[in-house]
Amino acid sequence: MLRITLLLGIIWPYLLFSQELGEESYGIASFYSNTFYKHKTANQELLKKTSLTAAHRIYPFNTLVEVTNLSNRKSIIVRINDRGPFKRGRIIDLTEIGAKKLQLRKQGLAKVKIKVVGFENEQMLIPYQQLTLETNPKFSRKYYQKTRLKYRKKYRIKRNIKHKKYLKKRKVNKRKTLNRKTSKKKTVKRKVIKPKTKKVHAKSKRTIRKKGK
Repeated sequence: MLRITLLLGIIWPYLLFSQELGEESYGIASFYSNTFYKHKTANQELLKKTSLTAAHRIYPFNTLVEVTNLSNRKSIIVRINDRGPFKRGRIIDLTEIGAKKLQLRKQGLAKVKIKVVGFENEQMLIPYQQLTLETNPKFSRKYYQKTRLKYRKKYRIKRNIKHKKYLKKRKVNKRKTLNRKTSKKKTVKRKVIKPKTKKVHAKSKRTIRKKGK
């Protein structure tokens, strides 16, 4: 009984967790020490220094995740194939090549943003740079301020996706929001109250005619 309760305590949070495409989380990233390499991961794969893989506590295996270093804004896409890290505050463990690309080797730890980009080793969200207007031009007698343009990262959904079951959640949520908006827009029909007209009886009409004569 104790073994069953312990197993349920470990598995239960993973069963409750529902992962969605484009989900974001923040935390501290670290990288593997040399003792872990050439050993099997939780996904029964050999851990290599040159492979862009990572360890996460909750995300299922073969999910693609974009990790961005918040200090220098450098980012990489990584595949989850292991479980960890199990220290407080840390959310992801990277390999040596991943740490080099994000410039983590000197510091050891860094604050990162994690974004879910794909499932089952298929990239579904593709990042791209869009030029946006940061400040409008300003005119005055003393000086003239030019427009400032800045590139911002945005994401678009891949056209031909194999695993379309992960996109159903997004469509259902969109439908719900549209239904809510349409229900708010519906105007309430007001009842038009007509003024009551007094009915004149035949006898009263005759009396009026006699008086007129």
